[in-house]
Amino acid sequence: MRLLVALAVAVFELYAQDTSLKVPFTKEMILPYLVKENPFVYETSAKESVYKEKETYYLGNFDTKASAKYDKKKYPTSEGEFLDLSIKKPIENGIEFIAGYREATGIQEYNNIKTGDEGEVRAGVKVPVYGVLNDMSTRKLQLNLASLDTAKLSFESQDNLRLLHFEVLSGYYKVLYFQAIFKLEEELLSAAQQREGIIKKRVASGTLPDVSLLEASQQIINTTQRRMSAQNDFSNALKSFLQYLNISQEMFESLYTLGDMPEIQNDNLDILSAFERALNNRPDLRVYDYEIKKMAKHEQHSTLLKYPDMNVALYGVHDFEYESGFKISLDMKFPIQRRKYEGKSSEIKMSVLQIENSKNKKILTIKTNLTNSINTLKTITANIQSADMEVLMVEQLQEVENKKYKLGQSNLFMLNQREMYTLETKKKRLKYILDHFLTTQEINKELSEVIF
Repeated sequence: MRLLVALAVAVFELYAQDTSLKVPFTKEMILPYLVKENPFVYETSAKESVYKEKETYYLGNFDTKASAKYDKKKYPTSEGEFLDLSIKKPIENGIEFIAGYREATGIQEYNNIKTGDEGEVRAGVKVPVYGVLNDMSTRKLQLNLASLDTAKLSFESQDNLRLLHFEVLSGYYKVLYFQAIFKLEEELLSAAQQREGIIKKRVASGTLPDVSLLEASQQIINTTQRRMSAQNDFSNALKSFLQYLNISQEMFESLYTLGDMPEIQNDNLDILSAFERALNNRPDLRVYDYEIKKMAKHEQHSTLLKYPDMNVALYGVHDFEYESGFKISLDMKFPIQRRKYEGKSSEIKMSVLQIENSKNKKILTIKTNLTNSINTLKTITANIQSADMEVLMVEQLQEVENKKYKLGQSNLFMLNQREMYTLETKKKRLKYILDHFLTTQEINKELSEVIF
């Protein structure tokens, strides 16, 4: 066993060190990691799973129920025995069916039922009149609301996933950006170290003063500090990104390499057409529709408050010793004042207005965000084009300064200033490219069309 473990570790280390075995990690490779088992993905739909079980719970209101009751008493002046076995089945509109067997002999303490020695069978139905006419009951309302909540939360899950995709892709582009910055700092440090070696030889030969070596060493210290900061920024960005993939940095680095910042693609987006796409795609807008549907169910149920609470029941019995019989009952409660109905009706209307207002506000926000992002993208694209030309210019100026330095017509300070200006210009260009990708993802997020 130890030999196998040691062999596995050796193979893993060999695989990690051999870059030829590693695969370039692209944005298309993100999606396979966003599986349901991923904690970030699971969280997007966890509430939906809970409400699915809640819907099952309210379905239980329509379960068939069996009940049994037995009493036996023997008081000084009275005796009695009572047995009742029954099955009840409620349905959605409030009707309740009952069937069973009971036996009541002697003097009953809590009811006036009396049967023959062999008992009786009974069957009956209880009908809430206005509930049946309106096809509504409290049980049905609870089930309908639970079903609508489940459907609503399905769209909330989609919306959560939309936001997660935006975060993941934004994190991916930030990793590439900070890696590019780190590479620039490494290149500058490498150039400074090579130049220091040359200066050391020239100082030793007496062609340069000792202060030149001091200046070169100071530049290396400064460049090393920036490189360390850039490396830390890159490492932090990578860790933040990898948490979404639910993979360790060690495992990632053993499997993949990171490429350079990809080329930008300019899409000519029309604000109005983009807005229409967003209205058709956005799952969070559908959530408001289901909230309104819930209010409609509450309104349907609230209409029962303006009618009497009237229940009609019919029971038929067959006694094994005596003859068959029946019982009809009417139970009615009439609200003289209808403040509960009026208050509930007004509450529902105000709630619908509030939901519609929130939806309209969200639509305005979507349009504003799209307009701002599309206009920002156009500005960034123009800045990238000008930054490309600026990079070419500063590189040429740096090359000229480098030639002047080699000819003794310039000094290390001026060359370093040129190098720093070139570095900052390249960083600025990279920042524009990062902003281009992030703004594109902002637009895709608003459109709910995040693409891997």
